[in-house]
Amino acid sequence: MPIFTLNMWITGLALLALAGCSAPKDEEPDIVVTLDPEFTVDLYRQHAAADGTPTFGLWVESNQVFDCSNYRIKSTVQLRPGAIDVQLDGIGAPDTCLGGPAPAKGFVPIGALADGTYAFTLALNPVIRSEGTLSVYNGRYDLHLPRQQGIDFQNRLLESVPAGYLWGFARTPSEQDQPVADQFIQELKSITGEPALPAGYYGYFTVSGAGQYFFHRSVAPAGAHKPFLRRLSGPADAIRALLQGYRHNTGHPLDIRCYSTKGVL
Repeated sequence: MPIFTLNMWITGLALLALAGCSAPKDEEPDIVVTLDPEFTVDLYRQHAAADGTPTFGLWVESNQVFDCSNYRIKSTVQLRPGAIDVQLDGIGAPDTCLGGPAPAKGFVPIGALADGTYAFTLALNPVIRSEGTLSVYNGRYDLHLPRQQGIDFQNRLLESVPAGYLWGFARTPSEQDQPVADQFIQELKSITGEPALPAGYYGYFTVSGAGQYFFHRSVAPAGAHKPFLRRLSGPADAIRALLQGYRHNTGHPLDIRCYSTKGVL
């Protein structure tokens, strides 16, 4: 399924024609394409479910809504010395439609980057390109993108989650779930520490200046829930035991999602 609209191609061709008519023969015309964003994009670090190993990349979502929630972004990434080239190749349709209407979405992995400044390009096709620089320093990723073409880059400054943190939520779709979820949160607090993160965007969540936090759309639940962001004060075994007890409670089991720098718990 193509990701570029007919209007986009017409706009590009018209501009090329105008440029060819008005530019002197001995000069290369500058091609400028202006179009509405087709995708929203964020800098992102995804932690592996097995062991929490982080991978830097992009979280991409289409502005177009599809029939199912499991349409995915197709992409190509090329790393060159001092440069990163990302191209969005299309939308991958699922073999089996799952979930309700939703945008296509997915994580585009780039990999581990050494500290430094990289030339950065995000392309939708050879004409529609957004170019800038990505600076990486001490766990911080800072993207400078002077002109965006076909994309809406919402989070360009990414902080890394320090080791020893966990975050997630307990779903509370009914009133009976809420007191059980409250009890879980209290027990979780008794074996973990208060978070001590400066305000900023951390990929999975954002911390406000007042110390409040909210989840990124990649993990945010749709319904009622009790969120948590905590700091591990010991081995993760105690957390796993607590989670198992509430998830497998025969009286009132909870649906709990728990991510961490040690993996999905």
